[in-house]
Order: sequence, then C-alpha cells, then structure tokens
Amino acid sequence: MIDEKGRIFGKVSIVDLAILLVVLALVFAYLYKDRAADVSSEAKTIVVKVVCPNVYPGVEDNLQVGDTLVASGALTAVKITEMEVEQANWVAADDAGQMILSKNPFRKDIFLTLETTTSQVSPSEITFAGQKVRAGKEDFYVNTQKVSLISTVVSVAVEP
Repeated sequence: MIDEKGRIFGKVSIVDLAILLVVLALVFAYLYKDRAADVSSEAKTIVVKVVCPNVYPGVEDNLQVGDTLVASGALTAVKITEMEVEQANWVAADDAGQMILSKNPFRKDIFLTLETTTSQVSPSEITFAGQKVRAGKEDFYVNTQKVSLISTVVSVAVEP
C-alpha cells in the first residue's frame, strides 16, 4: 500500500495527502461557520395568515378553528386559530377588454390564521409546518387530516 518513497499506491505522497486534507477541512469550516448558531434555541410564537383562493363550496365545512396541520404524515404543533370564508374574488374581461374585479357566487376564498410556538427561526428563514414560510409565498400547503389546500401567505409575524 505505501511504497519505499512514502507514496500511497505509488501515486500520492502522504505529506501531499495530509496538506490536502487540512486545506479541505479549513474550507469546510469557513463555509459552514456559525451555521448552528443561526437557529435560536428560544421558542417564539409564529403567526401566519394565509388565503386559500377559489375553493369549491363545501370544502370549508371540513376545516374548523382548532384543527392541527399535518406535515410528513405526522401532526405538527401548528393550529388554525381563526377562519373566515368569503365569496371568491374573480377577475374577468369586459366587452372593452378591461379587467373587472367581481365576486364569484360559486367559489370561496378561505382566510386562515395559523399559529405555533417554535424555535426554528433563523435570521434567514422560518420553518413552519414543515415548510419554509415568507409573505407572498404562493405554494404554502394547508394540510389537515381532512383537507389539503394550496394557499398564499399574506403575512408572517414573529412574537417573542
């Protein structure tokens, strides 16, 4: 394995290999420094408001205040604390081609307030119900035992 010149398999010097490992360790340490320190160990209350747009009527009957969200096949600590159902906003073009905002008498918009206490808050991101969450995110999934809805995050509040 090591020949008379101190080379591994006759190709790589042990000294060269040691230097390479030290350089790789330094690069790794530099790239990942303070990663563990970014996540706060202090629990904070996270309140997220979402809207589930254009939902078929009757789906809202399967949701209620107090329901727990599900992620990766398990219950999370996220609960629905408020729920409001309205006729869905609908945009259509009139005869002149102008976009007109109206209400759809058939579809519903479901506004939910979701809340949890977590320590998964870092300066760069918040993990909420197994998902990264930011205001404006249009693919936040509200999954409960009975319902799976795609929603848009309207606001995120971090309370101490």
